[in-house]
Amino acid sequence: MTEIDQSILNDVDMYHDENDTSNEDESVSNSEYTMESMELDNTISYKCACNFEDSEGEAHIYDSSRISTNTFTKAELMSIHLSQLMLQHRIARAAYRDIVQFINTVIRDHDDIMMEPGAKISHGETVDALLKSKSSVKGHEYDVCSSGCRLYGINDDQESCVDCGKPRYKTDPDQSQTPAASMKLMSVGDMLSQMLADPATRELLCYRANRESVAGQLTDIFDGDNYKQLVQQGLFSNPDDIAIGLYTDGFVNQKKGKNSYTIIHCIIFNLDPSIRRHGMYFDDISARLRPLEDFKVGNPSKNIYQPSIYTQLSTFSGSSFFALDELHLIARGIGKFVYDLITVTLTKETKFYYTHPDNTLNTTEYPFHIPRADLVTIGNCITSSRKYIPTSFQGSFDNVFAKIDGTRAVDWLYFLLYLVPTLVVPYLPNRAVKTALLSLVKGCALALQWTLTSELLDEMELYFKHWHSFLYQQVQNNTLSRSVFRPVQHYLVHIPYIIKQQGPLRCYSTRSMERVIGVFSKLIKSKSKGGRNASFLVERFAIHNYTSTAISICDEINLIWPKPYGRESYMDLPNDPSGAQLWEPFHQFVNLNDDSVEGVGGPSVKEALLKYYQRTTGLTGHEFGDSVVVVAARLWMDSTVYSSCINRNVIVHSWLVGTVQFYFQHVDFYGFPHFLAFVEVMKEHDAAGHDSSVPIVKQWSQSTHTLGHQTQPTYAVISVNNICHQVGLVQYPPNGNQFYVIAPYYIFNNNMRITKGNLSIL
Repeated sequence: MTEIDQSILNDVDMYHDENDTSNEDESVSNSEYTMESMELDNTISYKCACNFEDSEGEAHIYDSSRISTNTFTKAELMSIHLSQLMLQHRIARAAYRDIVQFINTVIRDHDDIMMEPGAKISHGETVDALLKSKSSVKGHEYDVCSSGCRLYGINDDQESCVDCGKPRYKTDPDQSQTPAASMKLMSVGDMLSQMLADPATRELLCYRANRESVAGQLTDIFDGDNYKQLVQQGLFSNPDDIAIGLYTDGFVNQKKGKNSYTIIHCIIFNLDPSIRRHGMYFDDISARLRPLEDFKVGNPSKNIYQPSIYTQLSTFSGSSFFALDELHLIARGIGKFVYDLITVTLTKETKFYYTHPDNTLNTTEYPFHIPRADLVTIGNCITSSRKYIPTSFQGSFDNVFAKIDGTRAVDWLYFLLYLVPTLVVPYLPNRAVKTALLSLVKGCALALQWTLTSELLDEMELYFKHWHSFLYQQVQNNTLSRSVFRPVQHYLVHIPYIIKQQGPLRCYSTRSMERVIGVFSKLIKSKSKGGRNASFLVERFAIHNYTSTAISICDEINLIWPKPYGRESYMDLPNDPSGAQLWEPFHQFVNLNDDSVEGVGGPSVKEALLKYYQRTTGLTGHEFGDSVVVVAARLWMDSTVYSSCINRNVIVHSWLVGTVQFYFQHVDFYGFPHFLAFVEVMKEHDAAGHDSSVPIVKQWSQSTHTLGHQTQPTYAVISVNNICHQVGLVQYPPNGNQFYVIAPYYIFNNNMRITKGNLSIL
C-alpha cells in the first residue's frame, strides 16, 4: 500500500463514528442494500481499460507488472512524492506551481549551492531569525493582561489588572518579573519611514504629489473637499508626506472559538489606486449630520459625553472624517436587506409586515411580495446563467434562494446590481415598487463608480430620495413596517456628501482589510494565546515585506519562471503601439475561399470581412484574392483581457451583443493592418419591458428552424476598438433563449431601446 493510499484511508477513518456500537461483523441481509439488488443497464456503454468486439468473449488480462516494478526515474519518483504531499496537505494549485518552480531552480543551481558553507534550505524559524538579525524592522514587546483586558504601557507600574484583578507577572521563586502574557506591536511611523528609505518605493509614493485633478471629476480621495482644505491649511506641503487611512474591525478565526481579534489596518493613499487594491430606525431622510462641535466638546443630549479622541488630529474634519464603506454599507448592508425584503415567502420572516393594533399582520398588501414558486424560478435562472458570466465578474452567481451560507459581501453586491434589476424586479406586484427598487439599484451602482461628476452625484441623490420616499409612503399606508428604516437606509442619503468630501467610495473601501483578515484568520493557530500569535505574525509579515522591498529575491536567485511573454507572443498595430494588442496563440490562414477558420467556413469569413470594409470605408465592389489572416485567441485592450467571451459592440451609435469566435489581423486593400474580431451576433436586441435601461437579447430568432433545418448564425467582422464592454448574460425566466445583459459596475443608457441595433446594419 502506498503512502497516498494510507492517507486516503486515514481520511475515511476520520468520518467513522466512534460512538457507533453496531456489530461490524454482522451481515446485512436486507435486499435493499445488497449488491444483487442493483440492476445494471446493459445498453449503456461504460468506459474501461479494454474494449470488446461483438465476436469476442468478455475476457481481459490485466498486467500488474506495468506498475509493480519500478520503472520511474528518481526525478519522476520525487515528482510523484511531491504530488502526494500536495494532496495530503491540501496545497493550492498556485502554491504547487510555485514550489515546483522553486525546486527546479534548486536542481539547476545545485553545484553552486553545495559550494557554499552549510548549504541547506532552512526551516521557517531559522529564516525568521536570520531576517531579524539583518533587518532593522522589529516589533516591540509589551506586557498584557492574561485575560486580554488591557495592554500595560512602558512606564506603567501596575502589578495587577484594574479590570479583572489578575496579576501582571507570573509567580516566580527567583523574584524575577516575568510577564504572565505579552504581545508585540509595530510602529506604523517606523514602517512608513522604512518605505520612504527605499528609492523605488519612494518614487511610487510620489503619486499624491505629482497627480493633477481634472476639473469637475472625482476619481480619488485627493479630489475630495476635505483633502483640498487640508492642503490650504498648509498640510501635505512636502512631496514625501504620506496620506493614510486607518481601518478597524473585529473578527474570529474559529466558528466556536472563544477568542476575538481586532485588526487596525492602514491604507496608504499615496500609492496609485491600481496598487492599493482588493433595533434603531431612521425614517427621517433629511436628518443632518452631526456638527463638528459635537465631536470636539460633546453633546449629552445626543449621548456624546466626552470629546472624540480623533479631534486631536490636525486632519479631523467632522462626520466626513469617518467616511462610508461600500462593502459593508452597499454590498452586505443593502444587498442583504433587499434579499430579506423579497424572500418573506421563502423565509417566513414577518418583521417587515405591518402589524395592526390587534397584533395581526397585513400580509395581503405587502409591496415586495413574490410567490415562493417564482423565487424558485429566479433561483433556477441564476444557476443556468452562470455559464454565460465571464471571469471579469468577481461574484459567484450562486443560487442564494436555495442556500445563503457562505455568501460573501461581493456576492450580495452582484445580487443587488445585476440579478435584482433583471430577474427580481419583473416579479414584483406593481410598477411603483418596480421603479422604486430600480432607483435604489441605480443609485448604488452610481455610488460604486471610480469616476464621478457633480451631475452624477445629483442623479444619485435623486435615486435614493425616490427609494426612501416610496418606503415612507408605504409605511404611512400601513402596508410596510417601520422597521425597514434601518441605519443602512439612512446612510444612503449621506453618500453623495461623503463622496464630495472624501472622493469616490471605491478609493477607501475596506476590501483590502477584509482580505488581510482572511489571511490572518487562517494563520492564527493558537487557541490559548491567539493575541500573542497574531502579534508575532504581524512582525513576521513586516520583516518579510521589508526584505522583499530592499532585495529582489527572485531576481537574485534567478528563479525559474514560466516562459515570459516575448515580442512574438503578441501583435500591436504599427501606428498605435499603445492601443489594443492581439495575444497568442496565433494561427495563420491563407486561402479564405477554401479554409475553415476556427470552425467557420472561409466564405462566411470573407463575406463578413468585405461587409466590414464597406461599412467602415464606404467603398463597395472591392474584391480581394488570397490574403493572409492571422487568427489570435485573446485581445488586450483598456487593461482588460478579452477571450472567447460575450462582448457588447457599438456600430453607428447602435449596440449589439455577440460572442467573439476569434480575433485576427488583416491587411486592407491599401496595405494598412487592422485588428478585427469575428463575432457571432445575437439574433434580436431590445430593452426589458419593466425598464428600458436593461438590455435584453435573444440567441436565436423566433423562427429557429426553416424548412426543416436550423437557421444559420449571423456573423460579423468588427474592429476591436468597437468593443465597449465585456458583459454577462442572465437568463430570462419565460424564454431559455432570451437573456438580460449585465456589465461589471456599469450603468447602461436610460433608454436602450432607442439605440438598439439590428442585423441589417451589418
